[in-house]
Amino acid sequence: MKPLSRLYLYFLIVLIAPVIYPSIAHAQTDEIDADRPDQSQGPGVVPGRTVQLEAGYFYQKRTQQIRTHAYPTALLRIGLLEGVELRIQGAVKDSVIENGTERHIKGWGPLSVGTKVRLWEGSGWRPAAALMAMVTLPLASEVFKPDNPEPQFNLGLANNLSEKMNLTYNFGYGWTGGDPVRSYGANITRELIDGLTLYLEVFGSKGRGETAEHQAGIGLLYLILPNLQFDVAAGGRLNKAAPHSFITSGIALRLPR
Repeated sequence: MKPLSRLYLYFLIVLIAPVIYPSIAHAQTDEIDADRPDQSQGPGVVPGRTVQLEAGYFYQKRTQQIRTHAYPTALLRIGLLEGVELRIQGAVKDSVIENGTERHIKGWGPLSVGTKVRLWEGSGWRPAAALMAMVTLPLASEVFKPDNPEPQFNLGLANNLSEKMNLTYNFGYGWTGGDPVRSYGANITRELIDGLTLYLEVFGSKGRGETAEHQAGIGLLYLILPNLQFDVAAGGRLNKAAPHSFITSGIALRLPR
């Protein structure tokens, strides 16, 4: 499916969702809290006995020669208990390398599984906090498959700055190709009107012996129903070592209990 066709599909879902899912809208009263499309994944945990699917399209231009499409990127979140969720994540990838001629590298990206556990709720200046632990498994197409399981740990934090503004930030540590990688992310969200939220974000990572990569992005979140959200975001590099630019769009759907 071409990128434009995927975008048309998302917009079609936006248009017909209020008609198809009226019962879902009444059954689920808690507003959805998605971990996409931003990189600053906060402390939000899906409620117990709840299933949430987050999926979309991701395009990244790393250099003029290397570009990556991922479609769909998908994250399944299952509330096991109050404050504890199971996470399963994967994607289909297609890298385009242009050196006079065009070559496509297609395949399934690695499958990641893990959990997110709420540590404590926020109170005043004390941020809400959750710990996420994921393992990327060597289950993928040969070109994308890691040699060994690669763990990743992330501490997500969030503060309410006002009734309509929030600060979310995280700190991550993991391994890629056997080498440790540190990462960070921070964003500020601002509700513009009821159901429409804008966010600004900075994020980055640094592998051992490599130059740190820093990026910035901007995105819009549109809450169609209390349990259905559409998003679009784009951004670029803050230093030459980072990927040149990216764009992403997708949806998050929470099924009622």
